[in-house]
Amino acid sequence: MLKSTFIVGILLSTTFFMNSVALAETTVAIGDSVTRPSEYFGQIMLSLVLVLLIIFLAAWILRRYSRFPGVADGNLKVIGALSVGQRERILLLQVGQEQIVVGVTSSKITTLHQLEEPVQVKDNAPMSSQFSKRLQDALKSRKP
Repeated sequence: MLKSTFIVGILLSTTFFMNSVALAETTVAIGDSVTRPSEYFGQIMLSLVLVLLIIFLAAWILRRYSRFPGVADGNLKVIGALSVGQRERILLLQVGQEQIVVGVTSSKITTLHQLEEPVQVKDNAPMSSQFSKRLQDALKSRKP
């Protein structure tokens, strides 16, 4: 019985030694076949260019064909706006040749009045608020 255990022990240790030698040889072989990033740099760059091209193409298609039916196409203009609260405003809109005064809240938009004769508004009128006047005066005084 002791003799058979000794023989089994010798066989196991021999098998373990042989396997470790084979494993050491395969580790060297595996280490030699590792690819380096410089070997596939061109493939990485080509993939990057392809992804960027797809993104730009998708943006162009969305911009070109994202017109929805019923869009005003420049026929609707906000002529003036007046804030009457934190989230409430009164807007003067021009739709074609008509002008409409609307009230805008956070929950709805209501027509307040439809003007019979349009209000004449200068397109490039300078701002006439007190803040803009003081800012312009301050900028003029700083110039040598």
